[in-house]
Amino acid sequence: MNCSISDHRTRCSVLLIAATLGLPSPSNAEEAPTALPEMTVEGEASAGHSLFEVELDQAPATTPDTAALLRRAPGANVNRNGPLTGIAQYRGMYGDRVNVMVNGIRINTGGPNGMDPALSYIPRNQLQSLQVIRGIAPVSSGAETIGGTIIANGRSSEFGSSDQLTPSIDFTGGGATVNDSGNGSALGSVANLNHRLHVIGSREKGGNIEFGDGKIRPTRHERNNFDGGYGFRTGAHEFSLDVRRNETDPTGTPALPMDIIDINTSIVQGGYNGEIGGYAVNAKAFWTDVNHHMSNYELRDAPVMMGNRMTRLNDATSSGLGYRLDVAFPLASGTLTLGADGHQDEHDSTITDPVNQGNNFRIENFNDVERDVYGFFAEWNGPVATDWNLQLGGRYNRVENDAGKVSDNRAGMNAGIAALQNRFNAADREKSDNNYDLVAKISHALNTSTTVSFEAGHKTRSPSYQERYLWLPLQATNGLADGNVYVGDINLDPEKAYEVGLGLDWYGSRAWVEPRVFYRFVDDYIQGVPTTDQAVINVNPNALQFSNVDAKLYGADAAWGVTLTNDWSLDGVVSYVRGERDDISDDLYRIAPLNGRISVTYRENDWWATLEGVVYAEQDDVSKTNNEQDTDSYQLLNLRAGVELARNLFINAGVENILDNTARDHLTGINRVADSDVGVGERLPSPGRNFFASLQYRYD
Repeated sequence: MNCSISDHRTRCSVLLIAATLGLPSPSNAEEAPTALPEMTVEGEASAGHSLFEVELDQAPATTPDTAALLRRAPGANVNRNGPLTGIAQYRGMYGDRVNVMVNGIRINTGGPNGMDPALSYIPRNQLQSLQVIRGIAPVSSGAETIGGTIIANGRSSEFGSSDQLTPSIDFTGGGATVNDSGNGSALGSVANLNHRLHVIGSREKGGNIEFGDGKIRPTRHERNNFDGGYGFRTGAHEFSLDVRRNETDPTGTPALPMDIIDINTSIVQGGYNGEIGGYAVNAKAFWTDVNHHMSNYELRDAPVMMGNRMTRLNDATSSGLGYRLDVAFPLASGTLTLGADGHQDEHDSTITDPVNQGNNFRIENFNDVERDVYGFFAEWNGPVATDWNLQLGGRYNRVENDAGKVSDNRAGMNAGIAALQNRFNAADREKSDNNYDLVAKISHALNTSTTVSFEAGHKTRSPSYQERYLWLPLQATNGLADGNVYVGDINLDPEKAYEVGLGLDWYGSRAWVEPRVFYRFVDDYIQGVPTTDQAVINVNPNALQFSNVDAKLYGADAAWGVTLTNDWSLDGVVSYVRGERDDISDDLYRIAPLNGRISVTYRENDWWATLEGVVYAEQDDVSKTNNEQDTDSYQLLNLRAGVELARNLFINAGVENILDNTARDHLTGINRVADSDVGVGERLPSPGRNFFASLQYRYD
């Protein structure tokens, strides 16, 4: 977060409270892009948790994926399966375990294989801020936050300071050589004291990504995004309405069985925040609609089986309704927040063969799947003694699941498929869970520069709809991308995590450091294991079945910075997490190895330059159950620079992976495409040497 040493406590606290409660940030949402990077200090928040904000000007340009920016935050990372499909990870937890809030809501994604994760709905060139709540997420941050909370906010308009309507224009454009890509974004707004109106649009397009040995196919991408919003303010009351449209066109996902043909998503969101009778009130409601088409034959050659092309088309749809209401008021020496939230999601997915239609191939892998979550929470924050601060929170979540009957046209000729189909359709598919979360954190300021903290929590997550209702051994696994075939289990129990953490924040006159250590035990952790179900074995003896196991995750992460001189500074992050099965001797799947980043920055007047080194250790603590591959260590070297050419006109440029190293990150998926310079079954490599440049301009 761009906070100075002297003001970090106040500013960062206000930002965290605004983010977790869904209130507008007091910072300027329409602030011009910052050309000169400031020292990044996150700071301990008065709400009891600390917030780390990714410095966007220093973010990598080799991929258009917003989720890739998480690699710059301590403890955070990304599972990468394609150019737009990064899945957020925090302290070894990923997918539905991590609560990702985009513009204040949790988006109901449509792809059963994680092709449209939440962060894919906010393009990087529209991103205003990306924040990670460090440690155990407060109960106010969301309904299912067992793996933490990430907050992404897009650019928007803000109210003016007078009655006069004032227009503004904000433009960003750039390109990169590693995939011959280009992107552009434009924001136009008009506002006065009581009204604000904006329209924003962006377009991104690029070809296949290059690496040291050739090209990764298919990794082309194309995406268009549009947003319009209006806000009205009167007295202590503020109302807002936003309409967003996301259109992803043909985009490759080589670690998954299919590629994106198109994803068309509409999002409508309305909100209110203000003060009523001395109570701070925040309310919002939203609707999402996703239409998703994917295939294995448009961007790659379909596999051949018995002389015929196995062409597959998957039509997936989802829709969702959601709401949130919270009220905050003084109580004792602090603030009590009471709230209710919920969302209702529906999913359908059908696989067909559109090329060889005469074979009558049709699978309903998900049909009328419903997943509804209703939550209530209470959270108190405040001082309990001199230099002591306490946060206590509790939450109750009701999770209701159901699914319609399924079918597979092959059932008439395949007794194994028929048995699975009939068993699923005869089963009691209506399931419900009553979950609760508890979080406590206490912090103590030892002096003006040092704060220590301790946190403990109990968190829950009910199974995803894929984990519960994937009735046939398929690869619809919400983005696992490990080359295995999975099947679900209707009777899965919710995950229950017990976590503790210790933190230290020290801020000197010219240096700062924020280390954290944590330990998390997860009862009924959901992971694929070799199936013992004979009915599944009859269809695919190599299938993994989602099952409840016991697991533990522990580790440490830290952010730090040093001001060497008035012109030179150092900063970096380091992250380590270990994930193990606790019921057998095995490691958890897809856990990042020890990794770190260090940057040296020079800044003078209107320009700056940063040399950055990225190091990842080898990872040989892998899941034998999932047949996970080891990965070697690697190092990357990046150079970035920026200059302010004129008032509100900035240029950023640089080169990433200067040495053109072929790095295979442990969190990337396994290649499934034969027509590529990456072998089938090999882990996807990171992009090669990349030259990039971007232009930012604002008129107001």
